[in-house]
Amino acid sequence: MIESSETGIFNKLFSCETEYSEKRAFLKLEENELFEIALIGSGSGIHRVLDKDIPCKKGDMFIIPPNIPHKYFVEGSSKELIIRRLFWSGQEWLRGEFANGASNRFCYGVFRENATLGYASLNTHIFEKVCVFLDMIESEISTQEDEWRGFVSGILSSLLITVSRYINSSIKDLSFASCEDWKIISNAIRIIREEYADADLSLETVAERLYVSRSHFSRLFSRIAGKHFSDYLRDVRLKNVCKLLEKSDDNVDDVARKCGFNSMTSFYKCFGSKMNMTPNEYRRTKSKCQNDSDEYTKLLKGEKIMGILNDISENLQRGKSKVVKELVQQALDEGIKPQDILEQGLLEGMGIIGEKFKSNEVFVPEVLVAARAMNMGAQILKPYLAEAGVRSTGKVCIGTVQGDLHDIGKNLVKMMMEGKGLEVVDLGTDVAPETFVQEAINQNCQVICCSALLTTTMPMMEQVIKAAEDAGIRDKVKIMIGGAPVSQEFCDKIGADCYTVDAASAADAAAAFCNE
Repeated sequence: MIESSETGIFNKLFSCETEYSEKRAFLKLEENELFEIALIGSGSGIHRVLDKDIPCKKGDMFIIPPNIPHKYFVEGSSKELIIRRLFWSGQEWLRGEFANGASNRFCYGVFRENATLGYASLNTHIFEKVCVFLDMIESEISTQEDEWRGFVSGILSSLLITVSRYINSSIKDLSFASCEDWKIISNAIRIIREEYADADLSLETVAERLYVSRSHFSRLFSRIAGKHFSDYLRDVRLKNVCKLLEKSDDNVDDVARKCGFNSMTSFYKCFGSKMNMTPNEYRRTKSKCQNDSDEYTKLLKGEKIMGILNDISENLQRGKSKVVKELVQQALDEGIKPQDILEQGLLEGMGIIGEKFKSNEVFVPEVLVAARAMNMGAQILKPYLAEAGVRSTGKVCIGTVQGDLHDIGKNLVKMMMEGKGLEVVDLGTDVAPETFVQEAINQNCQVICCSALLTTTMPMMEQVIKAAEDAGIRDKVKIMIGGAPVSQEFCDKIGADCYTVDAASAADAAAAFCNE
């Protein structure tokens, strides 16, 4: 649970890697004591709110009031979900009618039509505008210069007003409620989560405490929470049973009673139905996982270690080469494995830059300084990676075709590919077709990348393909082409395997080929 910060406002970039499981999602839901603005920056997945599964993708934005259980998950082929999250206290940052839940202008109207949460699907222009607002707020929070609170208040208001214009109710099957109705259910959820261990807790006792009739409360809870009161109470109790089974040595019956279950027959039936195993099987499974993890894994989950890796990623994105170099050395000194520094620090940051480049959030200068920062950090890591036997995820040779001396685009693609963890052999410019093929053979490359800026040199790409066929490696190597005059039509015509419109997409395609 996220509680109020000292300033009542803070933000973070969140990379979600938790895979969605319909059976177990209820165990992972979290609730915050602050308002949350969440902007999906890249990827796709599921936003679970109470008992509702909401598909989400880049450009989706959610505004979530306090104390609503929810969580983000990745699903299917999506490997990650990048989310920008801003948490803020309504009591500290809202005033007047905008702070009054009964007002139509509460929170600048983002909870219109009595919606439990605000949702908007932003176009590219508004997405970029929202990112600018979030960047400004982040800068003010971090520096806290004179009158920073007044400045942030103005930007937050502008952000909410902007988003409120695009709020829609296109999320199907999401329960809606008036502000007063939601207050009742929000309080009920709080009571359940705080007092689940009380075996006498029931729909009747909670309704009486909230001064509403039993029948009205029952209908209201089912409509807003998406499940019956008894089912929700059972799930909360089961979630806490699982926690105790993992952390304590108490016998199963005692654990069940501590979590509010009176009937052991009912408890075992509920647990088996929900978890597809007995409580003892669940405990053995978790115990085995914990025993299999070494002290390093526990260390890696610590806030200090994750903080260093996040700092590496964030400073790399800002192009702060010197800071990245120092942080990489600090991470090594702290005992973090070189591969984790590479993957969760350097490659994580470069991957985010790549996604921003594809969506036109950053441009070539930002990519170049980020790549320079990554190279500085990678140089510190190289001897440690070699000692640990860490290998690249694939090998690519790249060059500008014969007759063409341009290399800016080629160099950008190379940086992006290295940011994906690929080993890249740079052949330079004016590269003959035979050289591409021979180096691919000598270096055992899985991919050949050909770049051209001049229309007069484009035919040399076809010669590279023919040279690969003559050498008998065409079925063993993928050939990618790119450059300003190149098109998908030309790619299809000459029989190349892939054409991409930008450097980031080229890196994604090369990584995919190497992982086939």
